[in-house]
Amino acid sequence: MSLRKRGTWGKGLVVIAFWVLGAAILIFTLSQVRDFAGIINDSGVVRGGTQRVVKMEVAGKSAPSTEQRVSSLLEKLTANEQNRPYKGPETHEFMDKLTAVSNQWKLIEDEIDALDRGEGSVSRLLELSETHFTLADEMVLSAQQRAEHDFLWMGAICTVLFLAAATIMLFMRNDRISKLKTAYFTDTLTKRKNMLAFEEQAQQLVSGSAGGTYLLAYTNISNFRYINETYGYDAGDRLIVTLARLLDNACKRDEVAAHGNADHFVLLLRNEPQRIEKLYEHLEEKLRSAPDLHFNGVLSLGCGVREVEQASDSIPLLVSDAIAVMKEAPAEGGIARYDQAFRDAVDLKNRIERHEDHALANREFALYLQPKNRLANGSLAGAEALVRWESPELGFLPPNSFIPLFEKNGFIVQLDFYMLKRVCQSYPMTPASSGEALVVSVNFSRVTILRDGFVERLLRVVDGAGVPHEAIEIEITESAFVMDEDAVIAKLEMLKALGFRLAMDDFGTGYSSLNLLRKLPIDVLKIDRGFLAENTDAERSRSVLKGVIDMARDLGLTIVCEGVETEGQIAMLRELGCPIAQGFVFSKPLPEREFRKLYDIPDSGSESL
Repeated sequence: MSLRKRGTWGKGLVVIAFWVLGAAILIFTLSQVRDFAGIINDSGVVRGGTQRVVKMEVAGKSAPSTEQRVSSLLEKLTANEQNRPYKGPETHEFMDKLTAVSNQWKLIEDEIDALDRGEGSVSRLLELSETHFTLADEMVLSAQQRAEHDFLWMGAICTVLFLAAATIMLFMRNDRISKLKTAYFTDTLTKRKNMLAFEEQAQQLVSGSAGGTYLLAYTNISNFRYINETYGYDAGDRLIVTLARLLDNACKRDEVAAHGNADHFVLLLRNEPQRIEKLYEHLEEKLRSAPDLHFNGVLSLGCGVREVEQASDSIPLLVSDAIAVMKEAPAEGGIARYDQAFRDAVDLKNRIERHEDHALANREFALYLQPKNRLANGSLAGAEALVRWESPELGFLPPNSFIPLFEKNGFIVQLDFYMLKRVCQSYPMTPASSGEALVVSVNFSRVTILRDGFVERLLRVVDGAGVPHEAIEIEITESAFVMDEDAVIAKLEMLKALGFRLAMDDFGTGYSSLNLLRKLPIDVLKIDRGFLAENTDAERSRSVLKGVIDMARDLGLTIVCEGVETEGQIAMLRELGCPIAQGFVFSKPLPEREFRKLYDIPDSGSESL
């Protein structure tokens, strides 16, 4: 048993002992009160009985039963008092009175016997009776005083015991509450403040200060999962405990730090110049010198900062803001601030989400087309359908301002099929120069592709519009395979079997699995513009690009290079054997009407979705 448990048991036993002792004294006191009441009653009977015996003798009559009763009561009282275990001063006084009464009674009995023999004196008997009455009265009074004294004394002892037990119980209760409160506000891993303690203390500090006095920072370890998986969970725990200690020690007076959950920490800091930056420098220096953190070279911290603007600001809301900016805003040196720019971005996000359904219903999402051109002669080889949002309320919005948001909230599914309908509506798109309908590629988000019933819904749209399957090229990005590679490949194989052309967009941006490329049932490989970036080693980029083009050609894939912007890039791609390119050097994305006009494509004549 632990020392803490033994201490708790010991205190409990003390309280029980006090209660048992108090109950015993109370029972004893009650029995004493009852005993004292009997003594007082018997003493009164002795006094009254003696007077009756004398009265009867004076009247010439005898009262043997009363005489026997008085004698037996005096013997009983005497025996009880002699056998009493504790004799205080009051008891000795009562026994003296009792002895005097007993002696006087014997004199009265002797005088009665003398009268019976004709030798006694009535006047002598009356004199003895008066003296007896006085002594008996004093005895009764003594018994009453003793009873009152003992009752008060026993009551005082009981009161002290009960008060002592109650006091111990109160202290135990307060101690238990204190321990519970400590446990309630203590983080189990770091043994320091948890979020509940932080919120309470931080709210008190903020409420008692002027607006702008504090900053609230929320921080985490960016690659904590890697540390756990590589070095083990014990190492991760040691890191959290070390960080908790460092953050606590780094806090000045009237500042608070606490461990939130996992690798997350929250701080309330003075709003001083470079306070967060200096804290980060301090942490990095200490972590580098920590002897038990041999992995400190891989540590990376992220932080969201929110200024406390008013004394009435809610700490939980400030924490929520700091978390939001840490997750969503670009950070400088790992620190992202909840400033007006972020507020504007959040406001735009909220406005976009409020307007998305209305925008779709009112055809605010416009179909733009960007040409794909053959590098051999510059002729039109196809087009990619792109979306732009022309909103009366929000203005003109490029796709990077709403597509990532729609992918998060799921609205991208509706938008993807809306754009597919717009493409089907525009069919056939036949340039006068070639007389052949262009193949138009349509982008589908990985969120859309992984939805149940994706293939069935796509077929309903395309077949419902009477568009040949081979006229639609379905583009998916390389990142779509990160979520569920096998499920995506299975759906692509179904589409391939149904006659749709398939293209992988943004090849080389991240996933880049050659084994995956071998398994994919695609027709077109679209090489990301990153291979043409001017800030990379030109010769190395050229070699990598050549390798990708040669590999794709060997796999029987059509190659399209995106982001082509200069004549020099066109020349290089021709030399490397890339057949098709797409980029501003040919044309920026154009509204459907302008695209038709530029390439002399008659209007399809369809206006409804």
